[in-house]
Amino acid sequence: MASLLLALALLLSWCGPAQAETPPPMPLAKKGILNLAGWDMAANGPLRLDGEWEYYPGQLLSPKDFQASVPRTGGALYVVPNPWNRARTDQEAMGADTGFATLRLRLEPALGAGQPALALLSLNAAYRLWIDGAPAAGSGVVGTDAATETPAPAKQIVSFANTGRPVDVVLQLSNHHARDGGLLAPVWLGSQATLAAWRDRDNATAMFFIGAFCIMGLYHVALYWVRPTTIAPLYFSLYCFGWMGNYAASDSSGWAIRLFFPDLTARFLDPLALSCFFATIPVGYAFFRSLYPVEFSKHLQWFCNMLCVVFVLVALFASGRTLNTVLPWHYLASSLLIASCLYCLYQAWRRKRDEAGLLLAGFCVLGLIGLNDMLVDMHCLPSIPLLPVGMLAFSLSQAFALAHRFSQAFTSEKRLAGALVDKNLRLETEMAERNRLEQQIVTISEEERRRISLELHDGLCQGLTAARLRCDALSPGGGKKGAESEALVRLSSLLDTLVGQAYDLSRGLWPLEHDGVGPSFREMLRRQAESSDVPIVFHRDMPCQACPRSHLAQLYRIAQEAVANALKHARPGQISVSLACPAGQGTVLAVRDDGCGRSRDNASAGGLGLGIMAHRARLIGGELRILDAPGGGTEVVCTAPCPGTADGAVAADSQRPA
Repeated sequence: MASLLLALALLLSWCGPAQAETPPPMPLAKKGILNLAGWDMAANGPLRLDGEWEYYPGQLLSPKDFQASVPRTGGALYVVPNPWNRARTDQEAMGADTGFATLRLRLEPALGAGQPALALLSLNAAYRLWIDGAPAAGSGVVGTDAATETPAPAKQIVSFANTGRPVDVVLQLSNHHARDGGLLAPVWLGSQATLAAWRDRDNATAMFFIGAFCIMGLYHVALYWVRPTTIAPLYFSLYCFGWMGNYAASDSSGWAIRLFFPDLTARFLDPLALSCFFATIPVGYAFFRSLYPVEFSKHLQWFCNMLCVVFVLVALFASGRTLNTVLPWHYLASSLLIASCLYCLYQAWRRKRDEAGLLLAGFCVLGLIGLNDMLVDMHCLPSIPLLPVGMLAFSLSQAFALAHRFSQAFTSEKRLAGALVDKNLRLETEMAERNRLEQQIVTISEEERRRISLELHDGLCQGLTAARLRCDALSPGGGKKGAESEALVRLSSLLDTLVGQAYDLSRGLWPLEHDGVGPSFREMLRRQAESSDVPIVFHRDMPCQACPRSHLAQLYRIAQEAVANALKHARPGQISVSLACPAGQGTVLAVRDDGCGRSRDNASAGGLGLGIMAHRARLIGGELRILDAPGGGTEVVCTAPCPGTADGAVAADSQRPA
C-alpha cells in the first residue's frame, strides 16, 4: 500500500504545466488589460493570462476593428479560462453552448528581453489569432454556423516578435460542434524554449499513460488467451482499452490520438472519448462481478449495461446542448456506482476474498480521482483532470493482486507437486513391498508344495507300496484259490492303483526334479497326452541342461494351464510346446494348438485360467499374449526377462507324441 501511494505521489508531481513551480501571486487581467509590471519571466517562469478578457459574442473582429478611431459596442468581459456557455460576468450569462465570438487582451507594459510565445491549450473549436495586428496562428476554419465552421482541436505554441511595446492579442473563436466552447484551459505567456519543453513533457506524459494502458490491456488479453476459462482478465483488458481511448481522444492528453491521426476532427474525438468513458462503467463492474459474484449484484450489472447503451447513443447522435444537459445525470449515477463498488469490495475484503484488499485500495484512489474529474468536467471544482493517474494506480493494484494470485497458485502447485512426489514414492514403496510379498507367498507356496510332495513320496507312497508287497506275500501260492485269496488279489490291485495316484499327485505338486526343467515338462505333457489321447510335442532350446532360475516354476504352471485350456476348449489334433532362450529376448514359452481358434471359442473368453496365467506372468515381470496361430488354432506366448546368461552349449531336445 505504501509503494502504491508513493507511485501516486510521484505521478501527481508529473502532470503538465499547471504543476510547474510558479511563485504566487500571478497578476490577473482586469477589464481586458493584464499588467505585467513586477513579473520577471526569466526568474519566475511563464505566466497564466487569466482574468477578464474583452468579449464580443456573435462578432468576428480583426485587429483593425479595434483602432482608436473605430468605437466598439456589444462587448462584455469574459473570465478566462472558462467555457463561455457556463461562465458568467457580474451582469449576464456569457452566451450558449454553440456560437462564435472575439476575445481581446492587452499586455502592458512592454515585455522583457527574450523570445516570447503564447501556449494555447485545449482549444476544441476553430480559431484565428493575431498578435500586435499580425496573423500569428489558427486552427480549422472559423464560421458563423455549423456549415461554415471546420473545427480542429489544437494545442499550439505561438512565438511572436518582441517589439518593446505593449502587445494586443485578438482571438476569433467559433464553436458549433463541441459541447463546450471558448478558452477551456489557461493561455500561458513565456519564453518559447520553456513552453516547448513543457509541451514535450506533456506529450511524453500522455504517451506514458497511453502506453501503460495499452500494455496492461494486451497483457490481460494474453492471460485470457492462455486461460479462457477465467473471464476476469478479458474484462480488465477491455477496461484498460476503454480508458486508453478516452484519454487519447480527450483534451486531458492534448488529443494525443491526433499525433498519429492528424485529420481527426472534434466531430469524432469528443464522441469517441465519451463513448469510451461510458463503456468503462459496465465493463469495470463486470470485472468486479467476475471476481466476487456474491458481493456484486447481477441486477446492478444490467443497470450499468443500459446506462452505457443510452449515453453512448446520446454521445453519438445528440447535440452538445443535450449532452451538457444529461451528462450530470450520468455523473450522478457513476458516483453512486463508485460508492456501491467500494462497499461491495469492502464486504469482499471483510469476508477474506482473494486479493480484495489490494483491489479496494486501488479502487479507492481511482474512485476519488474519478469524482474529481467529473466535477472538473462540470466546472464545479478548480482542479485538473487526474483520471490517468487514478487508472494507473488501479492497474498497479490489479497487477499486484494478479502477482499475488499467481504466487499463491505457484506455491500451491509446488506444494501439491511435492505431495504428489511423496505419494508416488510411498506408492512405489508399497507396490515394491506388495510384489515382494507376492513373490514370498509364491516361494512359500512352492516350498509347501515341495514339502507335501516329498512327504507323499517318502511317506504315503512308500507305505502303500509296502502294503501292496505285503498283500502279495500273503497270497497263497500253488494256484490255490479261495475267498481270502481273491480278496487279497483285489486289495493288492487297489493298492497298486493308489500307489500310482499317490506318485502322480506327488509329481504334480513338485514338478521340478533334480534333473532340471526338461524332464518335468516332458513328464507333465506325457501324462496330459495319455489322458487326452492328443499328441503333444515338446521342444526345448536352452543354453543349460538344468536351469536354476526360479521363474521356470511359473512358466511350468502357465504351460500346464495353457495345455489344459487347449484340450478343454480348442478340440485340437496336436499341441506343440516350446521353451527357449533366444539371444536378447529372455525366456520364451509358446503353446500352440491347431484347434478351432478363438473366434469360435466364445465361452472361454476372459475365463479364470487366462487371468491366472496373466497374473503369473506379471509376477516374474513377463508379458502374456494370446495370438491366432498361422493356419488356424491359438498360440499362447509368455516372454519373461532372464537376468544374466549361463555358459554352456545350446541343447535341443524334442519328444515325439506320447
